[in-house]
Order: sequence, then structure tokens, then C-alpha cells
Amino acid sequence: MEQVTRQIKRALISVTDKTHLDTLVKKLSQCNVELISTGGTKTYLENLGYKVTSISKLTGNPEAFGGRMKSISFAVTSALLFRRYNESDLIEAKELNIEPIDLVICNLYPFSKAVSSNASEVELIENIDIGGPLMLRAAAKNYESVTVLSSIEDYDNFLSNFDGSISFSHRRDYAVKTFDRIAQYDVMIANELTSRFGQKEYRENSLSVENKKWLSIESKDSLRYGENPHQKAHLYQFNNTASKTGLIQAEIIQGKELSYNNWIDADSAWRIVSDVAYTSTGLFVTAVIKHANPCGLCVAPSLFQSLVEAWNGDSVSSFGGVLAFSSEVDGQSAQFLCEKFVEVVIAPGFSDEALKLFAKKKNVRLINSALRSKQEKEIIVKSISGGLLIQEEDDSLGVSEDLRLVTKNRMSSEMLDLVDFGILACKHLKSNGIALVGKNSEGHISLVGTGMGQPNRLDSLRLLAKVRAEKKNIEMNKLLLVSDAFFPFADSIEVCHEIGISSIVQPGGSIRDDEVINACDQYNIAMVMTGKRHFRH
Repeated sequence: MEQVTRQIKRALISVTDKTHLDTLVKKLSQCNVELISTGGTKTYLENLGYKVTSISKLTGNPEAFGGRMKSISFAVTSALLFRRYNESDLIEAKELNIEPIDLVICNLYPFSKAVSSNASEVELIENIDIGGPLMLRAAAKNYESVTVLSSIEDYDNFLSNFDGSISFSHRRDYAVKTFDRIAQYDVMIANELTSRFGQKEYRENSLSVENKKWLSIESKDSLRYGENPHQKAHLYQFNNTASKTGLIQAEIIQGKELSYNNWIDADSAWRIVSDVAYTSTGLFVTAVIKHANPCGLCVAPSLFQSLVEAWNGDSVSSFGGVLAFSSEVDGQSAQFLCEKFVEVVIAPGFSDEALKLFAKKKNVRLINSALRSKQEKEIIVKSISGGLLIQEEDDSLGVSEDLRLVTKNRMSSEMLDLVDFGILACKHLKSNGIALVGKNSEGHISLVGTGMGQPNRLDSLRLLAKVRAEKKNIEMNKLLLVSDAFFPFADSIEVCHEIGISSIVQPGGSIRDDEVINACDQYNIAMVMTGKRHFRH
């Protein structure tokens, strides 16, 4: 392979998206490059005043079948593939009257747009490109001699480095990008067709959830660093998940670049606010997140009330936190936050007054995002050494829990009003998770005490949730305790009795459930089981 700069004399152009094509072709024309083209692209170039050789002159055949057959031919593919440094190939090309093509400019049929618009089966199939990938692969394989531009994103770089010739390193770079784009394109087609039409058994056995056999990701941004300054990090977005309006698509209005940790905390805040909002119709929700855990959460009749109580849920942890709101942030709430130190604020809108106030706090990141859709059924991907773990998101909203009273003591209606909120609050705590939730005199429901991330559930309750709740001078018997997993022993019930908890929600399922229930009856504690756990590792 000869790593040399090569002149471009002939270019084959066939593009669906003609954005900036005029600028590119102008430079080619100035360098006396022969233009070869197909169908609509040929007409477009001729209308710009350029002389264009029809692809049919090379193939010896007309375009046929409504444009399905244009570039696929022995002559065109050979012109891209034969090796310019190989003496045998050069002799054979001359004998076969094959003239080299030095540049391919092609972007593929917009299959992704057809998927996004939920196109019909006929339209979907018509947007599967055949000739384009063949031309691109052939040109990319022979990057020793051929330049390939498979995206508009490459045009500026090419124009900056092309003066009639192009270097080997640039040809190779474009080829690598091309293979990556073709791979993503093929994955998208395979996933969509499998999802729509694949046999049920095949879909259910696919690697990921949502009937997706392959994951397709696209680079979005380089991050300043990872969890720590010495770690590199990058942001990617999925191209083939059910979610079309994830947090990654949100509008970032102002502030410093989001860090790796900011993204994780922002996602946690956005998810919990969305969950609670869907079970709190007509009310306002605020969540405060620190290190991916909710340290404050409140539902109230006004946004400002929910903000103040969520912040005061743990005002020490709220310092430097990430906040999410269920509705547009108003001026009063913005003023409150501008007097604090916060990293990120997420909401489905900001009033003009709020934006003016935040403009004075230029480092605060503002993210405009709608709430997460119900039952989005996103996939959760975590890496382990040498591989990935993939699962469905825990989409349960609490209201679907199958509550079962298992104790002699019945749970009061006041406590039952807290159940859904409590389950959702606890669901977003890192395991082992304990949530203490309550309602104040005005009827606002808040997260009062939390214990999370502990290997010992008793520590989560006794050393964390209990201590945080006691600081607020709230009577423990007015709080509902929610556990993300079952109590394996009666000792947790004994601790609840010691600190004054009289109402418990837990999933159940321990081999010692009877022992736990008997302990509740002994201490006059009401307990319901949900039959569903919510671990969050």
C-alpha cells in the first residue's frame, strides 16, 4: 500500500441531502475534476451550471425500476476497487476499459427519518439504500487510492485540505468514518425491521430490551473529564432506542459545560420528578439530587412551596445540588435559587423573569426539558469488565403496586395517601434504600428522611433516615417508612418500634415474612406489602 498524496480527477456524486453540495462542487470544478452523477443529484448539479457525466455512460445501462438501479454495476464498482499500485490490476483495468474514480460523495437514504415518522412498511423499505452503501464500502476499502465523503460533516475538512490532491491520512480518516456510518445504518435497519416484523421468539431473545438486537450509539460531546479530573469521558446518544425525547435531546440554555457527574445527577433528578409528577396531577413537584440520590423531594400546590420544602428536606446536602421541576420555573423560584449555590436546574420551561435572574449566575446550567414520557421503556446499560449489562428501566409508577395489608393493625387513610409518593421516592434511592415521608399541616407531601447506599439495611434506617427525620422535630408515628426491599429479619421492625415508626411499606418475599409480620403485630405496627421490589444499584 502506497501512503502517498493522490490527485482527484473524477468524482462520483450521489446524495440524498444536498446541503452545502454547491460549495463542495465549486471547489471540485475549479480543480478540473470530472463530475459523474445520478438521477436527482445530476439534475441538481446541471441546474447549477455544471457539466455532468451521467452514470449510465459508465454502466452502459439506463437507470431503472424507479431509481432502484443506478450505480450498481461491474464498471462503477471496478473503477473504485482496483488497486492503483498493483501492476496486475492496472493491466486488467486497461484491458477492461475501466477508468478510475478517485472520489465518492454519497449520503444514504434517510432511513432514520422514516423510523422517526413511523412510516408505513412500503415507505420504510423504500428508504433502505442499496447502491449507496456499495459505493461507500468500495471506496472506503480502497482508501489507498480513493477518497470517500459519507457525510456533510466531512465537507469542511475536505475543502480545507484539498488543492486538487488529498493526502493518504485524510483518505484513511474518511474511510474509517464511512465504515462507522454504514455500520450504524445497518444496525438501524436490522433493529427496526426486527422490532416491527421479526418473529416473536427472535425478538424476545434479542440482546437488548425493546426488541433491539443491537445497540447503535453516536458520539455527541467530549466531556471535560469523568468522575475525576484524571479520567477521560465522552457523551454518546442512542440511535435505536424507543426514546425520542430523552434528556440528552434537551435544550441547554446557559451555563458551564455539563460534566460527567452533572449528567448523571441531572438524569436522576429528571426521572424522579417525572415519576412523581405523573401521580400528582394538578400539583407541583421539586426534586433536589446529590450524588445521584434525592436529598429533597416535595409535592405542593405551588412550585415555590415545593421548592422550599424540597430544599429544606436536607439543606446541607442541597448545597451544590441538581434540581428538577415538574413545570416552568417562575421568578420567585429563580430568585430563591440565585441566593443559593446550585449546579444544574432542569424544567419544562423558564419564565422571562427567571431567565433574567439566572443570567446573573452564568455558571448555573439551565436545561429546558419536557418530563419523561410515561412507560418510556428505555434501556439501562452498565459496563463491567469486558462487557455490558442491559436491562429495561424500572418504569413502575407506584400506583400499580398490588398493596396487601398483612398485619392486624390497619393503615390509616392519611398514611395510605403517602404510599405512592413514598414508593417512588424510595425507588430512586441507591440500595439499601429507606425513605421516610410525611405530610405537613398544609398537606404538602415531602421526603423527610433517607437512608441509602448502605450494605446494612439497619444502618440505613437507624443511622441515616432516623437521624435526618429527627432533626425536623417531626413525630415519627406521623411518617410512613418505605423500604426498597424486604426485611430479612424482625430486627428492622424492632428498630422501627424503638424510634416510633408505626406504618411500613415493603415488598415482602422473605422466607421470614411471617416472623416480620408477627413482630409488627406485637408492636401494633401497620404494614402493607407491594409484591414488587425496587433495587437501584
